[in-house]
Amino acid sequence: MLVSFVLNSLFLSFTLQFGGYCGCEDKPQVTVLAVVNDVKITRQELGSSTQATVSLLQSEVITARQLEVERQVTSLLLNTEAKKRGVTPEQLLQIEVKAKVAEPTTAEVELFYNERKDRMPVGLKAVKADIIAYLKAERERLEAVKFFQRLRENNDVAVYVASPTPPATEAEFERIFATVNGKNITSRDIEQSLLPLILRVQEKVYATRKEALELKINDTLLAQEAKRLNTTPDSLLARAIAGKLPIITDQQAKEFYEENKKKINEDFSKVKFQIIQLLTQREQQKLSLAFASELRQNAAIQIYLTPPHSSKLN
Repeated sequence: MLVSFVLNSLFLSFTLQFGGYCGCEDKPQVTVLAVVNDVKITRQELGSSTQATVSLLQSEVITARQLEVERQVTSLLLNTEAKKRGVTPEQLLQIEVKAKVAEPTTAEVELFYNERKDRMPVGLKAVKADIIAYLKAERERLEAVKFFQRLRENNDVAVYVASPTPPATEAEFERIFATVNGKNITSRDIEQSLLPLILRVQEKVYATRKEALELKINDTLLAQEAKRLNTTPDSLLARAIAGKLPIITDQQAKEFYEENKKKINEDFSKVKFQIIQLLTQREQQKLSLAFASELRQNAAIQIYLTPPHSSKLN
C-alpha cells in the first residue's frame, strides 16, 4: 500500500501533456463507419465534439506511457535498494520517507486554513483532520522525491527515450526505453503494464463513436426521407411527432422536483417552467427515436464500427 501510494504521488499527480499517437486503437481504423441506403458515413462526419472526446481519452494513454517508464525505473531502484539492505520495499519507504516526515503542528494547520478560509465552506474543526492528512502526504511526496533522487545518483540509470511511442511492429516491442543497473525496461514491459488502461480507453472510445454514429445514421435517414417527400428534416420530424407529444402537467413537474430536490436547491415555483421544458424535451427525444426506428426498418444499413475485444500482448 505504501509503495503504491508513494509511486502514485511521485508520478500520477503530474498533469503532463504529450501529443502524438496513443497506440490504443483495437485495430486499424476504418474510414467508412456505416453505409445508409448507399450513403457512406465516415469517421470525420461524426463531428469535432466526438473527435475531441476521443482525443482526450487517447491522451490518457499517451500521458500514462511517459509516466510508466519513470514508474518502472523508480520501482526497480526501490526493489534493488530494499534487497541490498535486507528489507522489504514497504519497510524501506517507512525508513527513508515516512519516518522522516514530521507531524504538522497546530500553528501550521491554522496557517494553512487561514490562507484559504475564504474558499472553505466550513470551520477549521471540521477540516482539521483533512488538512493534517494533506500536509503529511505532501511532505511524504517531497521526501520521496529526494530519496529517489539519491537512489538515481547512486545507481546506473539511463533513460533513452523522453517521449516513448507505442510499438508499430512486433519488433518494436523489444525497443529499450531505459536501463537500471543493466536491467532493460522495454516497450513490451510498458505496453503490458498499460494493457488494462488501453482496454478501458478502447471501450470508452468505441462507446463515444457508437453513440455519435447512431445519431448520424438517424439524421441521415431523416434527411433522405425528407428529400423523398420534398420537405425539410425539421418539418418531417415535427409532422411525425405532431399530436403524439404529451402535455407535461404541474403534478409531473412537481414529482420530478421532489425526486431531484437535493440537486436543484431552488423553490419549485422558480424552476417549474424549466422542469416542464426539460420533461417535454425528453418526450420529444423519445418520439424522435421512435420515428428513427421506423425509418430504420425499411432502410439498408451496414455498420462497420466494431467493438474492441480483450487481448494480451504476444
